[in-house]
Amino acid sequence: MKEIFNRLATDVLRVFFRLVATAFLFFYSLPIFSFDPSSLPEDGTSMLPFAEVWIDEKGGTSFAEMRRQKFIPLTGSSLGYSSHVHWFRIPVENLSSETVDWILEIHYSQLDHVELFLGSKGDTVIFRGGDRIPFRERPIQYRFPSFPLELRSGEKDTVYLKIETKSSVNFTVFAYKAEDFFPKISNEQILLGLYFGSLMVMALYNLFLFLSTRERTYLAFFLYVASGILVQWSLNGYAFQFFWPNAVDWASNIVTCFSFLVAGMTANFVRCYFDAGENYPGSDRILKVISNLSYILTILGYFIPFGIGLAIYIFLSTITFGAILYLGIQGFTRNLRSALFFLGAWIALVSGALLFVLRFSDWVSHHLTIAYWGVEIGTSLHVLLLALALADRVNSLSKDLSSKVEDLNDAKHAIEQSELRFRNLFEGAEELLLTLDQEGKIKDANRTLSRLTGYRPLEVEEKNFLDLIYSVEGQEDSIVLLLAEEKLQEHLKTRKTVEFHSEFKQKYVMEPKPVKIRLQSFESESGRMVLGKVSEISEDILSRFLVSESMHFTVNNYLRNADILSRQLTSNLSQFTGSEVITAIRTCVREVLINAIEHGNLGISFDEKTESMKSGNYMEFIQKRQREAFYGARSVTVAYSLNAKRIGFEIEDQGDGFDFKKVLNIDGDKLNEESFTHGRGIMMTRKVFDVVKFNDKGNKVLLIKYLQKPLKYKREPSFLDID
Repeated sequence: MKEIFNRLATDVLRVFFRLVATAFLFFYSLPIFSFDPSSLPEDGTSMLPFAEVWIDEKGGTSFAEMRRQKFIPLTGSSLGYSSHVHWFRIPVENLSSETVDWILEIHYSQLDHVELFLGSKGDTVIFRGGDRIPFRERPIQYRFPSFPLELRSGEKDTVYLKIETKSSVNFTVFAYKAEDFFPKISNEQILLGLYFGSLMVMALYNLFLFLSTRERTYLAFFLYVASGILVQWSLNGYAFQFFWPNAVDWASNIVTCFSFLVAGMTANFVRCYFDAGENYPGSDRILKVISNLSYILTILGYFIPFGIGLAIYIFLSTITFGAILYLGIQGFTRNLRSALFFLGAWIALVSGALLFVLRFSDWVSHHLTIAYWGVEIGTSLHVLLLALALADRVNSLSKDLSSKVEDLNDAKHAIEQSELRFRNLFEGAEELLLTLDQEGKIKDANRTLSRLTGYRPLEVEEKNFLDLIYSVEGQEDSIVLLLAEEKLQEHLKTRKTVEFHSEFKQKYVMEPKPVKIRLQSFESESGRMVLGKVSEISEDILSRFLVSESMHFTVNNYLRNADILSRQLTSNLSQFTGSEVITAIRTCVREVLINAIEHGNLGISFDEKTESMKSGNYMEFIQKRQREAFYGARSVTVAYSLNAKRIGFEIEDQGDGFDFKKVLNIDGDKLNEESFTHGRGIMMTRKVFDVVKFNDKGNKVLLIKYLQKPLKYKREPSFLDID
């Protein structure tokens, strides 16, 4: 009994499952209902519930063979990315008593090839569309492929759509009555014109702001909005319709390029808006990489398949959006009002894009206005809020700038007061003040220059500082000039403060003005400058009571010592003679001391000096000899005596001496004729001093200048007589 019951239960279950399976197969194989175009509502209807699809995986299937294939009902409008040919079938029947003119619109502009067949016409292509077909071949000159059809009263037919594309296979097909379709297009054109017009006005306004303010955030915003307009023109079919209606290859691939361009401009705008390089260096590096990579892909995108390009674009956009959220939240936590506008702008854009995706995926009705215009509404709010955010940001920056301007004005006023005080001090200083550039040119001088030299400040501006140094005409190798040049170059190279004695020219008095010079550097708005402080060498008050003096000196082989010592030895002469005689004696003593150092102790011949002077390395040559142990250890001894009758000097070096008779026997005219470079010092000394006497070796000379001439000479005096 139990076995019979089990068998009966098993048979019942088997029959039940067979009935369920049969019912399912029967229901699935039922043909879909025919579409009646006479019952179309004013705003049209989707063809998705009435359509079936068959995928030609092998390719090349004839129309007749295709009609024998098994079509299956569509469960959604998006069929993904596929290289296969897709055939769609829509049975239609006019149940009304009148002929119906209706339009079949494919609400997607990125399909490559679309061909429409009618079952009643066989394999004849009725209409063609898609961005791989020249725009002029479309039966209706509209941005989306749209086909006009006619169905007589009681007539049945089948519409076949053959779609082949590299982009997403999307069956967003709608049907409209002809009398409803064209007003819809007209209204749509007006609304989209207002939409794109407002975006262009906003973009151009920010471009003009950039041109007037040079604020790069305005330029970044203009480029971001402009690139977004290009993408939307392409996605909406306007670019193909108006810009390149016959460039089918370009129209099919340019959307990928424009998408990457938007990604790059977005990252660049976000960087500029938040000053990420300064405030968020980590995010700035990420956005900069995305921006540069996107610009490269903008060029390569023309050759990248649409599916791969879309995947890369989504990846980059996801990272960018993450950075946008991070920066927006960071700004929000800092109580930046502009960050609130910024976050709201991106939320509006994402919401609009989400509505578009939901409508495309049939999750939201096509007839819902907010869904139909979701992208446009979201983008408009996005741009508007970004403009408000930018305006608020600029307003905040303007307030900060105003505050900084006030601070700058205060600082400027303080600087002006400081400059005024400095100018008063500069002009009122007792010592001569000069400012020089890095080439030694005089840029400014105070009024003390006129008192010290007779030159007005304007007369020396842009002249070289060395032009103020005194030198006898025709003696460009003057030791005073060479020493001054050496000190100036030393300061310009090392920037260390230098001090030295020198002589200035005087405009109206043809004799030198002994001065003390100090050079030091300072920074100015135009760069590093040199401040020269020049002061007169103070007169020794005790020299007024001098009756006589005598001194002995031993000096080393530095040329500057010749200048210092010659000044010291003639500093008290003003009590006994005039300035012209003092200058002549000082110059001669300096020349004799230099000869003792150069030609005596350092052993430099006339030819060697001439050659080094021509090559411009005279000072380096001198310094090299000074460092040699044999020459450097030598010294010059000087004996000096002064009274009201005469001044005398005995100068001796430790060199090998020279043939002084040969030089003494050469007159000045012959010296000029033979263009001797040296020897002029001895000739000048013979004219200035009453006694010029060398020892036999030629390394010691006695110089006597009588300040009160004796009546007669009984014998040649020696140095012992001058005491």
